[in-house]
Amino acid sequence: MNQGTRNSTGWLVAALVLVNLALKLAWTGVNELAGDEPFTVYWSLRPWSGLFGMLRTENNPPLYFLLMHGWMKLVPLEPAWLRVPSAVFSAFTVWPLFRLGWRLGGRTTGLTAALLFTFSQHGYAFAHEVRAYSLLVLACTWAVWQLVRLADDQHRHPAQRPASLVWLVAANVLATWAHYFGWLMVGLEVVLVFTVPLLRTVRIKLLAAVVLTLLCSLPLLGILYARAGASLGQGTWLDAPGWEEPYNMLMRWSNAPVVAVLFIALITAVLVFRRRRIRSSAMAMPLQWTLLPLVGMFLVSFLFPIYLDRYLLFAAPGFHLLVAVAVQAVPGSRHLRTALSAACVAAMALTFTPWKASGLHPSRVVAQAHAWREGATLIIIQPPWYNLTFAWGKDPYLFRSAAPLEMTMREQGILPVQSELAIPLDSSVQTVVHIDAWAALTDPQGQVLNTLRAQYQQVDSVEADKKVYLRRFTRR
Repeated sequence: MNQGTRNSTGWLVAALVLVNLALKLAWTGVNELAGDEPFTVYWSLRPWSGLFGMLRTENNPPLYFLLMHGWMKLVPLEPAWLRVPSAVFSAFTVWPLFRLGWRLGGRTTGLTAALLFTFSQHGYAFAHEVRAYSLLVLACTWAVWQLVRLADDQHRHPAQRPASLVWLVAANVLATWAHYFGWLMVGLEVVLVFTVPLLRTVRIKLLAAVVLTLLCSLPLLGILYARAGASLGQGTWLDAPGWEEPYNMLMRWSNAPVVAVLFIALITAVLVFRRRRIRSSAMAMPLQWTLLPLVGMFLVSFLFPIYLDRYLLFAAPGFHLLVAVAVQAVPGSRHLRTALSAACVAAMALTFTPWKASGLHPSRVVAQAHAWREGATLIIIQPPWYNLTFAWGKDPYLFRSAAPLEMTMREQGILPVQSELAIPLDSSVQTVVHIDAWAALTDPQGQVLNTLRAQYQQVDSVEADKKVYLRRFTRR
């Protein structure tokens, strides 16, 4: 690459990152904190002893919590500010993705892959979550880029060659310390160097990188082993996927059903009509990056359900890269392929609605629960971890309190429970508000509701938020 090309590439990468920053820092406050976000915020604000105690019993590595711990010392407890790190991580993912596309198919391929990722509604949603998924995607994409750079070491100055190995180890450590599913990406890298001819020369270097990653992750391996054993023994909260789920996942990555069908048709046509060249072509790597997680995790999920969109998010850049590379494999003129690339980007852009809200409003649950208070009132929350979401909707600054949150909530008559044994019902309680945010997960027999219905009369019920049901009971 000559100096002029290098300069123009640098400016193009900078422009892509800036466009992504502008998009992904917009509308960060359009949604209330919901789902697992309050969990991240609460534990990131805990003292070190509490945080690391939680990490020993939950399926979360420490990196993102530590980053958020530092970030929240600088910003107010507002959703827009809390989502900035995730938005920035997502924005910078276009850098390695563009570089990968450039290496595999040229500038147009890199630009197409980067723009498909930019206009992904699914990726945009996770860029606005106070969770580690955007960081995981950045780390995994960076790792694949460094893997390809390792294969190009023979064309670089000897003094520059060790840098790619160092960056690959750093990316893998970042991925595995951000989310335990980062180890799936490390495993995928091993598969790639043994199946993709482009990467054949870096097998030994990759194995060395894996060993170094393991050494850097020694503090977490014991916890990972224990948590994996517990999950395998107790099962997950997910059900086995339906046979349509791989298509649904591709549809999420494509924004809309019609776009997904077009992308699948394009990729299938190239695979069928150019199948003899696939193994040695640029498509081999993004094809495996997409299909191995998409199909492999789908099959595993019939024994151990793990098929969830967020767990597969690290494969989404591979899909966008696959679409971009497939366009360049279409026979015909360069102008035809450029037009097809533009059409793919336009299809994503036209179905991209970054201003669209999630529809989750925990504050409405809080407002309704307090509106139903009458006399001595007990608010029961199921499952118990929705307590954090309720507390955030009630008063975010409860999270900064030195007192344990559950104790503070109990003092206010708010009780997270799993079973009827934990419900202190006495004659002084005149009103009970039951919050059902998926109570069946921890109480499949409905013991809590049965107990309430035996002692109280249900007088009201409402879906206060998406799939969050409130019931009001009064003494008979």
